[in-house]
Amino acid sequence: MAQKHATTLIKSLCAGGALRHARAVFDEMPDRDVVAWTAMLSGYASNGCHSYALDLFRRMLAAGVGPNEFTLSSVLTACRGGAADGGCEPSSLHAVAVRRGVDHMPYVVNALIEAYASCEEGVGVEESRKLFDALGSGRTAASWTSMVAGYSRWGQEQTGLQLFQTMIQDGIELSPFTCSIALHACASIANLCVGQQLHVLCLRKAFNANLTVANSLIDMYCSCANLLDARRLFDEIPERNLVTWNTMIAWYSQCNHLMALQLLREMNLQPNCFTLTSITSACAGLASLRFGQQVHGAALRRNYGKDLQMCNALVDMYSKCGSIANAKKMFNMMDYKDKLSWTSMITGYGMNGYANESIQLFTSMIHAGVHPDHVVFLGLICACNHGGLVDEGWNFFRSMTSEYNLQPNKEIYGCVTNLLARAGRLREAFDLIHRMPFAPDETVWGALLGACKMHKNVELGRLAARKIIEINPDRAKTYVLLANIYAAGNKWGEYADTRRLLRGIGSRKEAGTSWIDVTDKIYSFTTADSSSPQVSLADEVLQILARHMHEALADSSHKVFRVA
Repeated sequence: MAQKHATTLIKSLCAGGALRHARAVFDEMPDRDVVAWTAMLSGYASNGCHSYALDLFRRMLAAGVGPNEFTLSSVLTACRGGAADGGCEPSSLHAVAVRRGVDHMPYVVNALIEAYASCEEGVGVEESRKLFDALGSGRTAASWTSMVAGYSRWGQEQTGLQLFQTMIQDGIELSPFTCSIALHACASIANLCVGQQLHVLCLRKAFNANLTVANSLIDMYCSCANLLDARRLFDEIPERNLVTWNTMIAWYSQCNHLMALQLLREMNLQPNCFTLTSITSACAGLASLRFGQQVHGAALRRNYGKDLQMCNALVDMYSKCGSIANAKKMFNMMDYKDKLSWTSMITGYGMNGYANESIQLFTSMIHAGVHPDHVVFLGLICACNHGGLVDEGWNFFRSMTSEYNLQPNKEIYGCVTNLLARAGRLREAFDLIHRMPFAPDETVWGALLGACKMHKNVELGRLAARKIIEINPDRAKTYVLLANIYAAGNKWGEYADTRRLLRGIGSRKEAGTSWIDVTDKIYSFTTADSSSPQVSLADEVLQILARHMHEALADSSHKVFRVA
């Protein structure tokens, strides 16, 4: 077969995804020029087979065939796909481009910018921006988009958004993908104002009909805590894909667990591992063991049982549902454990009253070479708090700085304050608050105030309450606790004054909400809730049950009297 015809066939087979057949034709070619190598390499890169593309490029160089600008563009695509190694890093390929004299060609420069933009912060920022600036008027929409995406990846979202604004001012044609990248940057820094402006821009350019843009808009509104607009957009999308459903379910799993479960029931697509992980978190928030076990079964049926994020979510769910035996079993079955795995199990032991087991697991974690962070210590000290292990908790607190070079944050200071105060060591807790390297918030003072009520310490209770009122004068719970402290100390005049202040701020306690699942439908309600049409029927049933109970009780009393 003539070389030209063979190369054409390779391109055709790669375009149809028949990579094995294309490689067979390529391997049978007696002579391969740079066009043939590039055709096969480009086929691998465009079909996501990045490691194969990079391996073929190394073979090409070993065969003494010099790459052209199209070869380098393709191999750089594979490089940014995450398989860069063995001399195929962006800097190495950049050097090859310089030696071949193609480092100024638009194809290669744009590919280099994208490859550097996919690297970690550091050399990626410097080199990609240097190439981008050198392009001058030769910048294309792809160049701009790569830089905006790179800044978002490096945690410099604000710089990326400023570059996006310059892109608009320079009259560069926008694409749905570019707008999606900018929306992702807004979501990362919760910039609702710019996100809404981008939404208007997408509407003007009719990009909102693009599903990727629509999904990015939903994620942006969710990240900015604007779930109403996110849900409105979700409901308006005629054809939702799995990303659309997962985005809404994941955010509901963090703030509205019932709605997450309801949305799963409405979902008309098969859930993937991400869906089930999010739903497991919702079950943990609801402490719904039955739902959690059903999700666990669904994960096993779909072969997600070994997924790290799924396993971590299951450990957390079983712990929060009080099924510590299942949490431990899940944890022990994991082939690989990351820091979150250890943290979930340590915290799970603590919240279920197994403080000693929590400490033992922390020791095992250290022996496994996992360095603890603030979250691990918070879970550990909370476990000591629940278990009444005051000295142990205090020693862990001190070891943060002395052994692990970690500075405690406000949450940990609050937890240690609570640990000392609940044990009656109120003066030590008060001194700790004064030694904090930052201003204590109402949570820290609240921990001291609650302990003062428990131990009837009027003096410190009054001081803690005053500090909380300075921070948040409308917090009704503060006045209630202070009034109870005065009552316990027989200071009835101050008690009456505090109750008058409580009535003066006009605060009401928020009603607690309960929920129940009946025939796969979830109902939520509050005390004396009369909004449901079944309330009158429920009242009738309760009256009938009460009458039967009275009759049964009267009959039982009569029989006992006659026997006596």
